[in-house]
Amino acid sequence: GDNDNKVVWEKTKYGLANLYKLETVDLSENKLSGTIEYRPLYNLASLTHFDVSGNQLSGEINALFTSSITHSNFGNNNFTSIRRFEKYKGSYQTLRYCDSSNNAIQINAADLLKNIPPNIEQFFASN
Repeated sequence: GDNDNKVVWEKTKYGLANLYKLETVDLSENKLSGTIEYRPLYNLASLTHFDVSGNQLSGEINALFTSSITHSNFGNNNFTSIRRFEKYKGSYQTLRYCDSSNNAIQINAADLLKNIPPNIEQFFASN
């Protein structure tokens, strides 16, 4: 049931935190639910690609959660907010692709577009 998937996500997120050389995480098109706890993932300095699209995840999107991220895909979930892009984060310079489309995000467009990372090549927020 839904609880089984939540348990898998809980185990996965902390297991990932110990994989310091991890470069790619692709958990797309599963039935993962719950929220993403980003703190255990902060130290993944080699992580460049993160894809959790096509799940049932909710809560907040943080596209700049690790210093080397270049590609983040949170599309087709149930996220309700997206953290503002913060200029002091290392990944503010590295992020090239971000997809937050087809979620339930409610945010003022001016806030969303205020600090778009300078090197971004593709940013999707359509519904």
